[in-house]
Amino acid sequence: MLATVNFMANAVICAISLWTVLTHRVPTGGAGAIVLMFVCLAAIGNMGSPVACHSAPEVTLNVSVAIAALWGFWQLQIRRKFFQGLGHDAR
Repeated sequence: MLATVNFMANAVICAISLWTVLTHRVPTGGAGAIVLMFVCLAAIGNMGSPVACHSAPEVTLNVSVAIAALWGFWQLQIRRKFFQGLGHDAR
């Protein structure tokens, strides 16, 4: 069960960090893009062995980072795209 949760959390971390770099949400010439690519590679490496033993604190950390990444995605993309046409303040 922990391995599945860990895999899903790392998949979210990897996908959102790739989205951030590829859509230029961070300066591509700066260190932010390099750091996000390292985050993505670390998430891929953590997903590599589905039978590996994952501790509860490790899975909790990965899930909390994935939730923070989803919140950032919500703030940057979805909220602006869908609520802007409704006349709401989308920042």
